[in-house]
Amino acid sequence: MRKGPSPQLLSREGIIYVKMQSIEKSLHVVEFKDDVLRELSMDLNRIRNVRDSRKLEKLIEWLSRAPKNTVFRINTILCTQNEAYSCIKKSLNQNLKTSVIISTFENIPELIIINGWEYTHELPKLSKEIIVDSSCGSAILRGAHIYAPGVLGMPCNLNQGDHVSVYVDLKQNCKKGLIKQYDSHSKLFVGNGVVRMTRESIFKHTAENISGIAISMTDVISGVPQLNDELLPSGHILLQNLPSIICVRILDPRPGEIILDMCAAPGNKTTHISSLMKNQGTVIALEKIKSKVEKLRSNLKIFHAENVRAFCFDSTKAVCNDNNRNVVDGPPFYENTFDKILLDGPCSALGQRPQLCNNISCSQLRSYVPLQRKLFTTAVQLLKPSGILVYSTCTITIAENEGIVAWALSKFPKLELVAIRKKLSALNFENFPMSGYEIDGLTPEQSEKLCRFGVENDFVGFFIACFVKT
Repeated sequence: MRKGPSPQLLSREGIIYVKMQSIEKSLHVVEFKDDVLRELSMDLNRIRNVRDSRKLEKLIEWLSRAPKNTVFRINTILCTQNEAYSCIKKSLNQNLKTSVIISTFENIPELIIINGWEYTHELPKLSKEIIVDSSCGSAILRGAHIYAPGVLGMPCNLNQGDHVSVYVDLKQNCKKGLIKQYDSHSKLFVGNGVVRMTRESIFKHTAENISGIAISMTDVISGVPQLNDELLPSGHILLQNLPSIICVRILDPRPGEIILDMCAAPGNKTTHISSLMKNQGTVIALEKIKSKVEKLRSNLKIFHAENVRAFCFDSTKAVCNDNNRNVVDGPPFYENTFDKILLDGPCSALGQRPQLCNNISCSQLRSYVPLQRKLFTTAVQLLKPSGILVYSTCTITIAENEGIVAWALSKFPKLELVAIRKKLSALNFENFPMSGYEIDGLTPEQSEKLCRFGVENDFVGFFIACFVKT
């Protein structure tokens, strides 16, 4: 993979940002507020035995690039690996201009990874253009088409079938419904596509929540092929990041167990847990935001996760003193109730890739650790002796990852780390993640038992720790 020039740290109007020529050959600017960048720098300095003055620059460069892979999880309740593989291969043969590698895994039959494409040619910039928001732009670079809610600006004279260039509004200055061309210097070209929905359909629709594909992408600067989970009937396959799939495999849910998913929405990991249990046993899925619970329940139905009961409840308050409560009646629960617990809690989400812009504040960044500690304390109380607790985040900070582990081992003497690499080795799946960082409060042996997806991997940033309660 060809690397672009090294990034430069610059400062302007209270913002420190990194400016680089990305491997997609288009100017890519990643911005963080100056106090956030200093916080990240201090956070990285907690790593022992690593002398690299460019740790932060390398991290930001990595976060700015789209992973060169697409990952599907097969819902093995409804679909076999062979069925999914054949359908995906057929779609790629019909739509992709270059050959790719489609990888399956004997011991993880629900996993398919697609990568290996080369992309070297320059894309033309067309006279007709549309503007999308940054989250939509990130999805485009991962292989998504443009859905109507992501469109910010679109001219009146565009018709279905017209070819357009797509730009991302990096500064969030484009007003929804913009008609004229957006002349801002802070827009990023991400690719070309074909109009499927007119401006009238998108912006003047009587429905509050317009949906559907507005632009079908034909070429993107990342070179990632456009694939979606609509290749098969709903609920059969799901586009999901590899670390999230590995996270549930580390939990190792089995038929007949009683399992708690503490922060379950939107239900991607919950439905994976259910499928590995073959719908036998009980999964309790908690989510404190009502609208997210509705989405969670919808996904449970789509994926035929019949052994899951979802509740709208704050997991920090999920412990009670009533030992006569039945687990299926919902929270709160008596101590030592669950065989296994997944705590994939709220975090700063700084592992998402590609990040086209990031507006997190320093106070927001610091707010997650106290909440993570509260959730963790609840999890330890609810876990049975000999039970397994998996803690995971989709962020890259030391404070929310190795820092939480060091705190937990000190706070709860009954917890012991389980070596994740041994679990992956048993699945014949060892080559992707690295171990955790060595920091004060963790021995080298403890750090080795952790799992971190970072700059050494071409996936999203992610962290996994596995504990057993003695």
